[in-house]
Amino acid sequence: MACPKLRLSKSQFIKGHQCPLALWYFKHRKDLIPPIDAAKQALFDSGHDVGELAKQIYPNGLEIKGKFFEITKFVNDTQTAIANGETVIYEAAACTAAGLYSRIDILKKNEITHQWDLIEVKSSTSVKEYHLDDMAVQLYSFEQAGFPINQCHLMHVNNQFVKNGEINPKDLFVAEDITEIVRGRLDDVAKEVNDLIALIDTKEAPEKPIGPHCDVPFECDFKHHCWKHIPEYSVYSLFRGEKLQELVSQNISRLQDIPASFELTDKQQIDIKAYRHDEIYKEESNIKAFLDTLTYPLYYLDYETLSNAIPLVDNTSPYQQVPFQYSLHIQKKPGGKLEHKAFLYEGNEDPRTTLVPQLIKDCGQSGSVVVYYKAFEATRNKEMAEAYPDYADALLALNERMVDLWVPFNSRYLYSPAMKSSASIKKVLPAFVPDMNYDELEIKEGESASRLYVDCFKGKVSDAEKKKILKALLVYCEQDTLAMVKLLEVLEQQQSSTPAPIPAPTTKTPKPPTTPTPTKTETSKAPAPEQIDLFS
Repeated sequence: MACPKLRLSKSQFIKGHQCPLALWYFKHRKDLIPPIDAAKQALFDSGHDVGELAKQIYPNGLEIKGKFFEITKFVNDTQTAIANGETVIYEAAACTAAGLYSRIDILKKNEITHQWDLIEVKSSTSVKEYHLDDMAVQLYSFEQAGFPINQCHLMHVNNQFVKNGEINPKDLFVAEDITEIVRGRLDDVAKEVNDLIALIDTKEAPEKPIGPHCDVPFECDFKHHCWKHIPEYSVYSLFRGEKLQELVSQNISRLQDIPASFELTDKQQIDIKAYRHDEIYKEESNIKAFLDTLTYPLYYLDYETLSNAIPLVDNTSPYQQVPFQYSLHIQKKPGGKLEHKAFLYEGNEDPRTTLVPQLIKDCGQSGSVVVYYKAFEATRNKEMAEAYPDYADALLALNERMVDLWVPFNSRYLYSPAMKSSASIKKVLPAFVPDMNYDELEIKEGESASRLYVDCFKGKVSDAEKKKILKALLVYCEQDTLAMVKLLEVLEQQQSSTPAPIPAPTTKTPKPPTTPTPTKTETSKAPAPEQIDLFS
């Protein structure tokens, strides 16, 4: 069956489902499509690796190959494979008479019903809402193209899996039967297909105001275009949900246009007043209380971690953050000389086996361990304590000594309008130490650090490139701990300086330093699908 000239792919359907204007731009304004950056490419590569491993559960299948635009070839090759008796087909394709085109990771003939099962592989650790829309399109495409479909299965990564030697794909993946859920969406798909195909055939762009849909479930490729009239620091930086919509409905995007009667939290009052007056806000008593929690010597600690959908080292789970590097600045007394120590694992086994004992040695037996966002480093220590029980007491003792430098900035004990309502160290540092930033570093943020290190770990780069990356990693991680040193100095200076304060909100009361506990659990808004064994 040849596809009509006017076609709509599954990915384009999902794009149009999120925002019709995005689909129209994709079809009519190719000049607005941004290039694929390294982070997005790494995400694609990870998904490909997961998909390739999942194929091993259904071996000896036939893969439908070709260039991405050879749609008619994919469809015809799928039909030929079926005519030749193939029972497992990878990347099978189907196209409806209306022009909806879709591929499925694994098309498997059911031995009992002799119908076909659709198996879609995702690198996430649970079924997401958009996965259901995704597979509803696939089911609609294949059934409209004449395929008798038995069941629809979403295969995702099992976050309870722990690597121990060679990975058995049947243990790494979980298959969930979502047939009933996606069948319930077919009528909506049918209507939306016609609407979207009609849309892409129009000459005029549809009207669609910006909103939360620009980021859910993915940040739109065209956000840079649609949001160009929004200031870098705006109501979108400060509000979410109903409060944001209330302002947007009044065409308010600038902070200076927020009505005086608009209800604000304590933090928002501080942020807006600091912005309007262009003044630093501080709470000296809370700054002093925070500084009083410090015990010298100080150990400024920062980890860099690797993370992968398919675990790379034993005794780790999918997406677990595995420390491979740390930077440590040590200051024995107030105002004292800094000593720097660093660790960076350069092999291709478990970095923690050598990192943990060196870390414990370098951090001494007493003194505060200063980190920025304690939840991250403390959680890594707990995980390493579980993996290496001989070192558990020492690792957990480090957590007891931890002081979180993120707290005074996030709690607005000290706030600069240059922070733009963010307590990220990448925002706080240039706000208070303007001559020190990450802009000129070869590696500028943790995501890049992790991605580049994983490339080295997998042997995907040359020896020369690996050497260059490892050098850049040392510089980047050292910058993080030196940044903490400088920010603590800023807090200490505020005790004696007197910048023009912004009046504190009358309802504000000092709150003790707290750090939220991160969760690894992923949830889905969809009804819980039935979990089944596809692998027997």
